[in-house]
Amino acid sequence: MINMFSPQELPSVAGSLNPTSHPVTRPDFVLTYEQKDITADIASYLLSWTYTDYLGGQSDELQVAFEDADGRWLRSWFPEQGDKLSLCAGDRFTGLINWGSFEIAEIEWERNHNGGDTVSLKALSTGITKANRTLQAKPFENMSLADIVKVIAARLKLSVSGSIAPIKIRRITQYQERDVEFLARLAKQYGHTFKIAGDQLVFTQNSELAKQEAVLIMQPENLLRVRLRDLVKGVPDKAVVTGYDPKQKKPITATRQTRPLRANAKRKTSADTLKITPNKGESQDEINARADAALADAQEERCAGSITVFGNALLVAGQVIELQQIGKFSGRYLIKQARHDMSRSRGYTTEIEIKMIEYLAQETEQQNVQAA
Repeated sequence: MINMFSPQELPSVAGSLNPTSHPVTRPDFVLTYEQKDITADIASYLLSWTYTDYLGGQSDELQVAFEDADGRWLRSWFPEQGDKLSLCAGDRFTGLINWGSFEIAEIEWERNHNGGDTVSLKALSTGITKANRTLQAKPFENMSLADIVKVIAARLKLSVSGSIAPIKIRRITQYQERDVEFLARLAKQYGHTFKIAGDQLVFTQNSELAKQEAVLIMQPENLLRVRLRDLVKGVPDKAVVTGYDPKQKKPITATRQTRPLRANAKRKTSADTLKITPNKGESQDEINARADAALADAQEERCAGSITVFGNALLVAGQVIELQQIGKFSGRYLIKQARHDMSRSRGYTTEIEIKMIEYLAQETEQQNVQAA
């Protein structure tokens, strides 16, 4: 039985699960093609669908497989490249969750040794194609990070959402990069995550993602599979910025310290120092943001792994979950990637890739610390 908050305790999450019930493993779903509901028409042909949601940096994917015994998918039902699919999925606990719109990018036909024909469709989240079309070369000077993002979003006819840090950028150049590549570089450089979903360009601080309430609390008995690792190697103790500003004729220095996940750990980092060279003309805010982002990037695998649970449509990239009763691995985790897989033979499961953002000492550990 899954242990989680009730809907009243998670008002920001629609359709929270009932803590006294177990979710079903075969979800309800609605599949639309070019804005027409085709769910009933394709139900008898459907073999599986898989939705993969990424935190940022690449397009979300939808793959749908159908059996084609009568050949209609190769003829009258043959889809067209660029046509739009959308998928809503869920169950009586979560309600239907809209996972967005996708453009068909690949159509594959296969015949196996038993003579069974299958047609598979691979679709990518809409909006990503127009962001990839044209190489751009443009300098941005004395603008905030938010204003640069808005300029690019306007060029792509997208609206901007998310929480963007108030960083003033003296100069940065889009060097013959497609807009999506430049946005990915900006996000990585300044500690943000971005993705394009439909007509929205979502650009937000990683630190804000980590502040969210947990959408789900789970214990070992709730997990079908779990793999977690704890690394010290490669986790620097600090980031040090050293350089010289010829315009101001003075040295540039900054030190940013790693925040350990477990304050009482014997060895919290590898004791290495991450060295960063400032760019010409960078402000102190830019330098600090880059150093913080580089530190966070170096710690991406510090305490991370993957878990598989019975299908839960609420688990998507960018959400926070809480794991309990697993000792030093107990804590709050950010979902980096979610893969929802439903097949006729296996039912519905969700596999998520996660990283710890906060260690939560269990009650017995807390009592031991207080007693000491």
